[in-house]
Amino acid sequence: MGQLFERNIFTTGEYVEQFHPEDASNPFHRIYERKRQEVIAAARAFLGENAAARVLDVGGGMGRIAAPLATSYDVTLCDVSESMLTLARTAAATAPAGARLTTQLVDASKPLPYADDSFDLVVCLDLLVHLPDPQAAIDEMYRVLKPDGLAIIDNSNSIPLWTLFYPSYVGRRPSRWLRTMRAGGVLPEWAGIVHHHTRGEFLRMLAAAGFAVQEERAYGPVICPKWNLAVARRSL
Repeated sequence: MGQLFERNIFTTGEYVEQFHPEDASNPFHRIYERKRQEVIAAARAFLGENAAARVLDVGGGMGRIAAPLATSYDVTLCDVSESMLTLARTAAATAPAGARLTTQLVDASKPLPYADDSFDLVVCLDLLVHLPDPQAAIDEMYRVLKPDGLAIIDNSNSIPLWTLFYPSYVGRRPSRWLRTMRAGGVLPEWAGIVHHHTRGEFLRMLAAAGFAVQEERAYGPVICPKWNLAVARRSL
């Protein structure tokens, strides 16, 4: 079956070697970029010219969202990997207009180290699937968001038909396809530490935290997207 990754891959720096969203060899690189651009645009549309706005990027990795937003807003990026935070700081340092980016080593599977009602906007992409208790993490994002603040959160779809549109993601071996399909689109090497969710499960987690979803977006095949994304408000 090959190598099985363990959860410490996210803290040791090894995940940096696995995560290359902009690489043309990544079967999802086009929809990764589309998602990135649309999230940045949605954040800017909500925050407008409010230069004092505070943004939290939870599990923001190498700063693909945080660094561009930090040229206009006060952005905190937290991640469990110091290697990812180093990449994020480098990205912010090379931003054309400079950047107001704070990075912090944080394990999002635990309570976030921020006060209630601290941020105008919370972004969380490509993270929920890595957490043992995504509901607790969503609850924490709701807690640190200001009343009437905005959250942009995504989730990978556990209905695995989207894998058929990206054959290079799985490879050629039939047994590997079977295991991936049975695991809801999770590759065998990630079994046990990655868990995808249906759109319904994702929306129920947001509702349970108290979020009101204002907009949904999908990325990947129309009939069965790879990612479901929600733009949600915290009620007053």
